Amino acid sequence: MSVKHTDKIDGMGIDEAADTLVFLISDPYPWLIEELDHLRTFQKKINNYYGYIQSKGYKAQYGDREFSSFRIEAVMKYQWTKNAEDFFYAGKRQLKEKGIEFTYTLAKEDNTP
Repeated sequence: MSVKHTDKIDGMGIDEAADTLVFLISDPYPWLIEELDHLRTFQKKINNYYGYIQSKGYKAQYGDREFSSFRIEAVMKYQWTKNAEDFFYAGKRQLKEKGIEFTYTLAKEDNTP
């Protein structure tokens, strides 16, 4: 899965130490090509994740377990643009108001032989 599969969850797991349900967005695409489309795709993906959290869709996998918090982590292969940075910053603020943490990072290169 990836950010382009806006109706799918790329990954989901539990941060036991924080009692947080974590949702992954995987983004292997460069930002300099079709930046506006990339931003729209991200927005749709995040909105779908938010809807999934609000509807408690995760209960199908985790049953009646309650979580202290939720986090959406976007991991990108390529450095994002200034417009994407602005978008992520705004999204981070909006999600925080809804009780959801949002983080975004570059994937680390795996140089394992």
